Amino acid sequence: MMQIPDDLKPENDPAMIRKQLSEYAMAFDLLANITHSCTEQEAVESVLQVFDILFSPGRLVYVSLENGRPDRVYSLLPPKDEVQSIKDRLTGFDGQYSWTQTGKGFRVLISHNDKGLGILEVDDLKFPEHGERYLNLTLSMVLVCGLAIENARQYQRIKEIENTLRKEKEKLEAALSSVKQLTGLLPICSHCKKIRDDKGYWNQIEVYIDQHSEAQFSHSICQECAKKYYPDFDLYGDTNHET
Repeated sequence: MMQIPDDLKPENDPAMIRKQLSEYAMAFDLLANITHSCTEQEAVESVLQVFDILFSPGRLVYVSLENGRPDRVYSLLPPKDEVQSIKDRLTGFDGQYSWTQTGKGFRVLISHNDKGLGILEVDDLKFPEHGERYLNLTLSMVLVCGLAIENARQYQRIKEIENTLRKEKEKLEAALSSVKQLTGLLPICSHCKKIRDDKGYWNQIEVYIDQHSEAQFSHSICQECAKKYYPDFDLYGDTNHET
């Protein structure tokens, strides 16, 4: 469980405590929608919408982490900085939170089970004098944000695997449907070589094979039959002739 730093804990002012409790209630009501996200992008966009509603910052970005380094940049609106500039700025981020260079915002680490998922940067706050209270509220929400983002990642991976398996299954089914195999014993006439089918009819061998396999026939004549039936023609001289 992330601990809120002592210097950010609420004062013993009843009015301030009631205000913060109200903010917490609204924040967690907004966060409830994040649990329905099916992809990391949907989860991150929902998180950004929550903080946009709460704080109305001038700059609001989320940078996902891959092997501990900034990877993809998310923002509800086109970021004010170049993507690479944002990555460079956050590359040295270390710890659970820090204040931005402007002093009008903060950065927090979004994590799940001690695994850093991304960095949320909230800057140019509309009311920077409430920055500590906003950071306090944010630190109380990051665990829920991390859980939602990680769940969305896992769900997305599962769907991708399911889609891959479904496509492979469809390929196999299509391949199997196009394959016809001849199996078992085939009754064949010892004289004319016709084959008897399962209904008792005798079929020319090429007709039977054509109906029960993917083989196609191209008629020709062997050397022995050429000599026997066409003795006056040299069919197997310098050139083969198919009939």
